Amino acid sequence: MEQILGVDIRLADAGAGDKMPDGSWVMPDGQGRGIVEVTSPPATKLMADWARAKKEGRPQTESGSVPLRMNELAAVCTELLETSWALENIRKLQNQHANERHLFLFARGHDVGHYFYRLSDSYGDRSAETVEDLVLPDGISDVWFRGRASREPDRPLGAAQVRLARFQAGVGWQCHVVDIEERDLPSPASGIVADHVPADMRHPQNRSPHRSQR
Repeated sequence: MEQILGVDIRLADAGAGDKMPDGSWVMPDGQGRGIVEVTSPPATKLMADWARAKKEGRPQTESGSVPLRMNELAAVCTELLETSWALENIRKLQNQHANERHLFLFARGHDVGHYFYRLSDSYGDRSAETVEDLVLPDGISDVWFRGRASREPDRPLGAAQVRLARFQAGVGWQCHVVDIEERDLPSPASGIVADHVPADMRHPQNRSPHRSQR
């Protein structure tokens, strides 16, 4: 989002439990404020299974099938935005003063990720899947969907390429591709996955709202 919007996002809550959105920023012209809530559909059982597999030294795997729902991606997104977990996060955004309110969604499991990936996948010369427009909740200006991420397997500290789908009020669907350096990311949760990057090689940004000016 920072690369695409040209902003510096600072933490506003990020799990602190004070009903604030996760991040906020000042518009590039200095005249407005944007906020974002980052969330995903619950995957409690999957996360517990993965944590158990890691503890027992087994591979972290998923099984099952996903309905294709071809040309129904907008309907899938609408249904997700109407669930209780999404409405809770949407209300958090609606309760704050801002010029732009962004909801950033990612998927923990393939059951939802399958649809998010298709929103921003490149189809080359093939016909792209039809995606209807969304009706955004009141006051929400943008909804983002994190698509596939890939990196060169022989360069664990290289750049990861991440695909994003964005639905913007008054504009419609957009697809973006951004590059993120692995060393700039914080370590993943130790209970879920082992970090393949030595801790002293990471240098994530300090996004505290009270950080000193550089």
